[in-house]
Amino acid sequence: MNISYKLMSSLSFKEAHILFNRGFEGYLVPMNLTFDTFVSRFGNDGLSAALSIVAYDGTDPIGFVLQGIREVNGQKISWNGGTGINREYRGRKLGYSLMEEAEKIIKELNVSIATLEALSENKAAISLYEKCGYKVEDDLLFLRANEILDSKLPDLDDYEIIRIPATQSIGSDLFSTIVPWQTDASNTSKLGGEAVMISKNGEVQAACLIRKKRVFGNKTESITLFQVKENGNEDALNKLLAYALEYDQSVNRTTYNFLKGNGCVVSSLLASGFENTPVSQVFMTKSF
Repeated sequence: MNISYKLMSSLSFKEAHILFNRGFEGYLVPMNLTFDTFVSRFGNDGLSAALSIVAYDGTDPIGFVLQGIREVNGQKISWNGGTGINREYRGRKLGYSLMEEAEKIIKELNVSIATLEALSENKAAISLYEKCGYKVEDDLLFLRANEILDSKLPDLDDYEIIRIPATQSIGSDLFSTIVPWQTDASNTSKLGGEAVMISKNGEVQAACLIRKKRVFGNKTESITLFQVKENGNEDALNKLLAYALEYDQSVNRTTYNFLKGNGCVVSSLLASGFENTPVSQVFMTKSF
């Protein structure tokens, strides 16, 4: 093998698309994206071809790491949005050197925290990332509930429900920023995200970040829950979730890369009728 590395911007999008699909062939969850879906990931997920790395064997692209960077309060955070190696090159210990080359790029740009997610079942990938210095921060849950969970929403009493576009929460302290990349307010806002808060006497007691699919004039089709921040007020939390996730409607509700460590919220969701799904990931970080 004659291995070298270049930025993904050295490829055309068509070539990068072919490499991406080949790199995920035969994985636990194979990804075979259409060209348009692949290209849209760069804009929707904040990825950059100028930050992503490609491994070559001679002139043939054989592997990649997709990367993006965002800045929060002066701190640069990076995300590995996908690591893939062509099937015929797997098992040749290319993963470590590929990650090393990708890390050089983000370190040169003064990234202080690198993040990624990996399927819980993919022990080989998790082991590789740990060898590269990443540590598992938490498990990520994909819960679901599709039916009516409560025939009547709870009385709000002295509480008030406030809804704002997710983009208005960016830069505030409503939500955590060291979270799985696609659950951050800066990402969800691009896809119609909404921040829902419950307040009492002018003080926010709990807040959640969701994305709702709904055609004007029709009932809500689906709601995705990304983040919840709460202060220990269980009553406020339960009321917030009931209103934000429309417990009184038959809606396709899911959580996406939801941190298991937020135990009060997970317990509330499960008690309300949410169920686990077979899919789970781990959230990993590395500090520089």
